[in-house]
Amino acid sequence: MVFRTFSAASIGLDVYPVEVEVDGKQGVPQFLLIGLASRAVEEAKERITSALQNCNIRIRSKRTVVNLAPAAVPKSGTTFDLAIAVGLLKMYGELQLQTDHLAFLGELALDGQVKPIIGALPLVLGLMKLGFQSVILPEGNAAEVSTLKGIELYTIHHLNQLLAFQDTLSPQLPRLKPCPFSSRHTHLSTPIFSSLIGQSRAKRAAVIAAAGGHNLLLIGPPGTGKTQLAKAFPELLPSLTESESIEVTAIHSIAGLTPQGLVTSRPFRQPHHSVSRTALIGGGHPLRPGELSLAHHGVLFLDELLEFPTYLLDMLRQPLEDRQIALSFSTTKAVFPANFSLVAATNPCPCGYYRAIHKPCICSPRSVEQYQQKLSGPLLDRFDLVVSMETERRLFTEWQLETSQITDSEISVKKHIDSCQKIQRQRYQQFKVSNVSQLSGQQCQQSSQLLPSARQLLNRECLLHNLSGRKYWSVIKIAQTIADLAQTETITPEHIQEALSYQWNEHAS
Repeated sequence: MVFRTFSAASIGLDVYPVEVEVDGKQGVPQFLLIGLASRAVEEAKERITSALQNCNIRIRSKRTVVNLAPAAVPKSGTTFDLAIAVGLLKMYGELQLQTDHLAFLGELALDGQVKPIIGALPLVLGLMKLGFQSVILPEGNAAEVSTLKGIELYTIHHLNQLLAFQDTLSPQLPRLKPCPFSSRHTHLSTPIFSSLIGQSRAKRAAVIAAAGGHNLLLIGPPGTGKTQLAKAFPELLPSLTESESIEVTAIHSIAGLTPQGLVTSRPFRQPHHSVSRTALIGGGHPLRPGELSLAHHGVLFLDELLEFPTYLLDMLRQPLEDRQIALSFSTTKAVFPANFSLVAATNPCPCGYYRAIHKPCICSPRSVEQYQQKLSGPLLDRFDLVVSMETERRLFTEWQLETSQITDSEISVKKHIDSCQKIQRQRYQQFKVSNVSQLSGQQCQQSSQLLPSARQLLNRECLLHNLSGRKYWSVIKIAQTIADLAQTETITPEHIQEALSYQWNEHAS
């Protein structure tokens, strides 16, 4: 007789059920594990055998075959340990439990403890969509799935807890009750944005970028506050919604980055310029998300942008356009979301002081040109706002005066951003996007209202500076955000003029 239990596996964020078939026959005692299992899955035989013995379960002398179906799909990880152990217990007659609509997730320790697994949240979400009514998973994954509704979740910490079952889960095992979602904003004891003195134009650009979801490039000599402003950027963003939090946690869970459970603050990822292709974009075997996907619904900050290899920078182009990354390894394919705000900072030349007002540049014109050419035209097109930052020489008394006025102004800025985002969510609900930066050119044309004088100014400037089609719509999107911050219904020439001031032409050599 064949005994069946169920588990689940994932390829990226796509989940498929795994049927664990256990069969025991008379013959040479053997434990065979089949179904295109990886080395980690093969080693489950030793973990399960030791765990059962340490729970005082006698291993029967049978030729035991465990099949993980579908057999044509590769299996990896330690997720199936608990399901296989339950199948063996059913075959031995030690456990009487109906498992038709019940799934098991968990790794077994040699002493029978149930250890947390990687990717618990996306697996449970997938099992919900597949119609499973209940899931038993490790206690260590409870915080990660604590807000889910619509499925019965039971957590265990030791295999012995299963041995008391007869034909139902209750009342032997307490059910995990859904907790109300509570998001928290990225909070520091001293807010970074409040400590930025001067650089009013750069801060204005950061506010526009945060309000409309635009990408921001900061250019300037060392010490002008580029990195500090970029690190302050998350403070301007709203808190994660429950659905966004679940999406972010699912990605981080697959990467094994959820030790504290549910992710409740917006991600801020800052990879070093020596980062590898796989670490930045994602990949490997099994396929795992990279920094671009880990920044989903958050901020990706690339400091010293032009120190990154050119081939890595060009890999950003497609994810920035499609807001997702399609990865493949052999016959395995996965798609990870990558809807993030890109903030980048760079020096204008190798020495850092090209066109600086306080220190001469020692680079040759040729070296400056070669350095700036690392940023290709197609990638530069995807930066909606480009801002030049210069060193500001200001008296300490002036800084003290501005510092005393910062708290109220920051609160006001945050209110304007929240109001702008609310306006855009409502306006673009028909397009199923949350902000203006996610619109296509056609959607932007349908939803934006430009005064005739504003459109004439834009057309004239586009012809004068030979702006691309992508830049044309980018200027309109920025102008729309500026108009929404000002709470005006139409885009005026002043809005277009400010949007044009944040273009690369102003900073080109």
